[in-house]
This record gives sequence, C-alpha cells and structure tokens, in this order.
Amino acid sequence: DYFIVCTGGLENSRLLLWSNQRSNGGVVPNATALGRYWMEHPTFEGGNAILADYNAFEVDAVNEAFFSPTLAAMERLQIMNFGIRLIETPYPGVKSLIADLACTAPDMAEWMSSKLSQRLRCAAQLYVAWEQAPLASNQIELSKTDVDHAGVPRIELHWKKSEMERRTLLEGLRLFGMTLIEKNLGRVRIADWISNGQDYPTNDETAGHHHMGGTRMGTDVSKSVVDANCKVHGMDNLYVGGSSVFCTSGQCNPTTTITALACRLGDHLSKVVTA
Repeated sequence: DYFIVCTGGLENSRLLLWSNQRSNGGVVPNATALGRYWMEHPTFEGGNAILADYNAFEVDAVNEAFFSPTLAAMERLQIMNFGIRLIETPYPGVKSLIADLACTAPDMAEWMSSKLSQRLRCAAQLYVAWEQAPLASNQIELSKTDVDHAGVPRIELHWKKSEMERRTLLEGLRLFGMTLIEKNLGRVRIADWISNGQDYPTNDETAGHHHMGGTRMGTDVSKSVVDANCKVHGMDNLYVGGSSVFCTSGQCNPTTTITALACRLGDHLSKVVTA
C-alpha cells in the first residue's frame, strides 16, 4: 500500500508530527526538519505611486498592475524575490497624498491637484508581497496543552520575519521607484513605517495565507523531509503532496506549483505501482 499525505501547508506537518509522536518516530524516521522551514508571503501596503499615464497601467476597481524584479536585479541588490501590486487609490487617499507632496514635491502636488479637479486618476496604492528565507527557527510544533475535538494536539506556530526581508521590502520599493523615474512613468512615495525602519503594522494584510514548508524537499535529511519525488526520507511507501514540500517560496501564488507537483507525483506513483 502507498500513503499520500495531502492535508495542507500546516496540517501536513501537524499530522506527521502527531503520528511520529505516537509511533516513537516510526512514521518519519529522519524528523529533524519536520515542521521546520515554514514560510508565508508577508503582504503589506508599501506606499503610493503617482503615475504620469494612469491609463497605461490599466488599474481600476477590478484590475491591478504587477511588478516583480529580474534575477539580475535581485543578485545586484542582494535581496529576495518580491511582487508589487498597483491598485486603485480611493479619492480621500489621493487628497492625503497631495497634502504630503505639497511639502516635498510641490510641482508634483500641483500637477496631481489639477488632475484631481478634472476627476482624472493619477495615483495607485502599492501592496508588496515577498519571499521569506527558509529558516529552521520558523516552525510548526504541537501544543502540549491544547487539543482538538479528536484529541489531536493543535498547532503552535513560531513565525518571524528576518532582516533580509526588511531589506527586500525597502530595496524593492526603491527599485520600483527608480524604474518609474528612469522611464518617466511617475514617482513612488514609500510608506513612512518602511522608510523610517518602524515595526510592521498590526492592522494590515500581514500575509497571503500561503502556507509553505514544514515537510521540505531536499537531499540532506537534516534539512528536509521528502526527496525529489515527494517521498518521505527513510520510507518506501509514504509521500507528501502540497506546498509543505516547497524548499523555497518565491513570490508567486503557490497553487500552480502545487498542481504541477501533484501531477508529477501522480506520474511517479503510476510507474512505481505498475513496476
């Protein structure tokens, strides 16, 4: 018989940790990395963009524009991957932006004010989501005191952001701003909490609800749980499917990669079963 655990980016780790606990390590023999290297896509409002040709970006109540860096830019700036979404700025937000610009860029503020009086749009909000470095300290553990209705321990999630992420956020917005300037497409105003090095807001989006890692793929059994075929190290018939096997997170939504890995796992198992 073959068993495939596909219960999600949190529950895969929880189920295997609990099963391993009850079987004295008989389910995941090499469990050093089990539950570790957990990742998300932190997501926050990063500021505003003033666009010279708003319509060229096709941003409205339904559509968003999107910006992400090239590999060369990431290597040059020594940052991780990120994505910036441009969404429509509500009318009160535009007026507030003009007031801020009046002190630092009066010509731009005057230009924006003239557009506003014509009921023309010229500003977009920036939402930034970025890749997290896979850190062993970001991990899923089983609660020692709290259980669900079936008696299974609930999850205790240890999740923090690194200094590299702060650098990625700031340098990513600066890169986008310089790109707009060089192409004469507009300007960027970075949110104060980012430019001033303040704590992350507690009232923002905070994450993309993309649960990745915990049963990481790799060749080193001390830093991974499954191999390239999603098979648990040291087991012949136990596999894991889903975003929990991601070894890194990138900045893209995980669903396409989850689907691709599921198809590949299906192909692999069809060969194993018929062999």
